Amino acid sequence: MIIKILESNYVKHCALLLAVSILTMSFKMPGNADVVLNAGTGIPLETVSMIQSDLVSVGQTIDFRVKYDVKVDGKTVVAAGAIAKGQVMRAQRAKGLGKEGFIEIQIKSVTAADGQEVYLTGGNVYQEGEDKQTLSIVLGLFVCILFLTMKGKNAQVPPGYSVNSAVASTITIKM
Repeated sequence: MIIKILESNYVKHCALLLAVSILTMSFKMPGNADVVLNAGTGIPLETVSMIQSDLVSVGQTIDFRVKYDVKVDGKTVVAAGAIAKGQVMRAQRAKGLGKEGFIEIQIKSVTAADGQEVYLTGGNVYQEGEDKQTLSIVLGLFVCILFLTMKGKNAQVPPGYSVNSAVASTITIKM
């Protein structure tokens, strides 16, 4: 009787169904779980190179570097040294009559450990040069009219300038 049951089509179909279901199961290995990077998580950045208001133009992309590892549940989701992108929103070189130059950069995104682009908010960079308007006008009126052509200083953001930005929206990072 047992031999008849083992040779029946019913057992063969059950064995085939069991084999297929085991092969198609999805297993999650410990340590390979996804990590949720919440909105508002701080991302410490710094400038990579010198940025000057007379050398950039609106719309230009500026590189920043992540200063420290960003970790969630003990796992690094954004590695130190990862490149973040910013965009020049406003820039003006120094002008005559002592008018200073300025630059404004908006931080846009950074690359996560799994290669995803993480959008950032806050942490805009705004820098102004030295204003020489008063000096230019006073010297132009009392000394020589040519002093009215004196320019202010251009804005400069040195390499290593710290900027704190934050994750714009919650994202799942695959580890």
